[in-house]
Amino acid sequence: MALPDDFNGLLEQAAAAFAAYEAAAGYSPVIVGGGAIAIQTLGAFMSGDLDLYAPNDDLLEKCLVDAGFKREDRQGRLRGGYYHPDYPAYGIEAISGQLFDGRSDHNRLLRIILEGDRAITTPSFEDMIADRLGQHAVDRSPASPLLQQARLLFRVAVALDLEYLKRRVAEEGGSFELLN
Repeated sequence: MALPDDFNGLLEQAAAAFAAYEAAAGYSPVIVGGGAIAIQTLGAFMSGDLDLYAPNDDLLEKCLVDAGFKREDRQGRLRGGYYHPDYPAYGIEAISGQLFDGRSDHNRLLRIILEGDRAITTPSFEDMIADRLGQHAVDRSPASPLLQQARLLFRVAVALDLEYLKRRVAEEGGSFELLN
C-alpha cells in the first residue's frame, strides 16, 4: 500500500509547521488517532484528518497559519480546526489534555523523516495498538475497524516491546489476547 499523493502533500506542509513549532517549543507536535494509523499502515486505513497533540495551542496555530493552513471556515465542517487549501480533503485538529492521558513514554515517539530534512512524529506502535484496543473495548460495533487496525499494527511493527505493550493495553482497558 501507499499513502495517497494528496495525503503525502498534506504531511509535507504539516512537517513545515512542526519544524517551526519544534524550534520554538523544543518538541514536535505528535500526530495521533486515525492520521497516525494511516501513516503507520501506509494507507491501509485512511483518515480524513490529522489529530495533533501539541500543548501550546497559540504556537500551533501560528505555525500552521505560517505554513499555509487556514482556520476551518468551510461549510459543513467543524469549527476549531485547520485545513490547507491545496489539500482540502483533510482537516487538522488539536486534541486536548496529555498524550494518551499521560501514560505513554515520550521516549518511544517515532520521528519519521520525509523528503529533505522535514519530519513528522507519531506515537510508538505499542501506544497506537493499545489505543485502538482500548477504543475497541468501548465500541464493540462489528463494523468498527479498531480491532482490525490494532491487529495490522501488531503484524507490521518491528521489534515490539511486549511488556510495555501489555502494560499499555491494560491501562487503556483493552484485551491483549485479541491480537492473537
